[in-house]
Amino acid sequence: MEPILSVMVLGGDRVFAEALQVILGAEEGLRLCTDSAEEPSPAILLIDASFRPGEALALTWSARERFPEAQVVILGLASEDEGLLEFIEAGAAAYLLQSDSPERLIAALRFLRDGQVHAAPRIAAAVVERIVALEQEHAAPALTTGCDPLTARELETLHLMARGLRNKEIARALQITVQTVKNHVHSVLEKLRVHRRRDAVRQAFELGLLREPLDLF
Repeated sequence: MEPILSVMVLGGDRVFAEALQVILGAEEGLRLCTDSAEEPSPAILLIDASFRPGEALALTWSARERFPEAQVVILGLASEDEGLLEFIEAGAAAYLLQSDSPERLIAALRFLRDGQVHAAPRIAAAVVERIVALEQEHAAPALTTGCDPLTARELETLHLMARGLRNKEIARALQITVQTVKNHVHSVLEKLRVHRRRDAVRQAFELGLLREPLDLF
């Protein structure tokens, strides 16, 4: 018998929430839970980003703080969504487009239950394009200071470090292993010629690799 997966729906209007409840309620192995103190913490959070992505992003950050062990699935993204990288930084584990079917949603939930990752190919392509844009935008300052330029993945890791994410959370956001994250962090520290993560973040602000100072320390 497959394990029961507890799922909580956050955000969206009443029609959206009720439609999801009908879809998920018909599936074996899925249990819908409500946002109440009596309920145990959910394993997966579903957040609607189709109409108010700004609110959905804020909800993603707050939900990750409230339920640190839960995996977040963002629903209703457009293929060219400008806020995609921000959802990744917030710790979302999977992403589905507005055009995706209920069957794809169920498949994504089962992927996450089995410890795998799930993202639509078009979303993955958008992430890659955004990473490349970030690398091109920030490569010049590193070169002019004598530091070796960071790779696209190292830049992305640096951005998540600046958000205060730990290695495990970065691994989940980037859909890579924790050991790979450790390798990227080590490389970032080495290239920026520092020994601690917080010093790397400060150095990155000074070099112009990060542009929005965060009061993290």
